[in-house]
Amino acid sequence: PKIIKINFANPPVNLIIPETVIRLHEVVKELSEDEKVQVVIFTSGIADYFYNHFDLTRVADFPIGSEANAIPVWTDLVLRLSKASFISIASIRGRTRGGGNELALAFDLRYASREKAFFGQPEVGSGVIPGGGGRERLPRLIGRDRALEAILSSEDYDADIAEHYGWVTRTIADDELDSFVDAMASRLASFDKTALAAAKAQINRAT
Repeated sequence: PKIIKINFANPPVNLIIPETVIRLHEVVKELSEDEKVQVVIFTSGIADYFYNHFDLTRVADFPIGSEANAIPVWTDLVLRLSKASFISIASIRGRTRGGGNELALAFDLRYASREKAFFGQPEVGSGVIPGGGGRERLPRLIGRDRALEAILSSEDYDADIAEHYGWVTRTIADDELDSFVDAMASRLASFDKTALAAAKAQINRAT
């Protein structure tokens, strides 16, 4: 009961649609209020994609904040993730782009398949700019010049470069990724939740 796994599947390419945002927000809020949950693993059910970019054909349908809460739902989601009392782990296979990459950047730990993970912020190439946390979080992780290159070029980066840049926590051989993530989750779940949450909060303050 201390470990929860969230598996995302929106065939064929795991686009983030309005329903994705609403449900993810509900799930993160529910898990944040569950005192038993210590670790949440995020995975994909589509082999070649982790979380992909937003479905731009439905941009008008994406939820906005209520009058009482002016923060957009997506922004509130990534903020809740980064501050949640549980530890979030991304187990990344496939392409992770745009909003999907911004979601990944909000996770506490990002473990990527060395052979199958790719990362990118393609917004500028389509005439817009990253708006869900990418332009803030990515420079903090990889530095200003590398973030400029990634965002301005709109190119995809393989897992080896992502690891070298500090975009991900580490890369793992694809056939070892699941067992590694499960072992890390089990280790964290064996510790005291208060200590985990306090350490995360202090690191948040420092970073």
